[in-house]
Amino acid sequence: MLSPEGQFGSRALGGRDSAHARYVFTKLSKITRFLFKKEDDNLMNYLIEEGQRIEPEWYLPIIPMCLVNGTEGIGTGWYSSIPCYNPLDLVEAIKRKLDDKPLEPIHPWFRYYTGRIVPYNGEYLVIGKYNIKMPNHLEILELPI
Repeated sequence: MLSPEGQFGSRALGGRDSAHARYVFTKLSKITRFLFKKEDDNLMNYLIEEGQRIEPEWYLPIIPMCLVNGTEGIGTGWYSSIPCYNPLDLVEAIKRKLDDKPLEPIHPWFRYYTGRIVPYNGEYLVIGKYNIKMPNHLEILELPI
């Protein structure tokens, strides 16, 4: 939902090649208003800071963003780990639910990931990609998530 502007670092170097914080910024991406409809703006409770209206106390997305972005967290005695899912799969599942049709299983998905994600014993195996160049030479093309 936010477009990165500036050098945030590459995935290959784990972000070590990022610019100093003062040289990077973000702005809303074009897709944001598709997920957070303008028609819902009047339903929100906006916060006030230093006499000015700022962001809403909460947002109303049209799909569950915790399933799009994934989430991990720890609470007292509990651990939660939700992987990312394809937004198009979520939209299809919501439409099926609204039409009272049976839900189809959806599987984890990570944008730009070229490895494999395979169901295994009620969980998922995330498998990277590699090429065998020579008997003792392995080229890693994709690391597991």
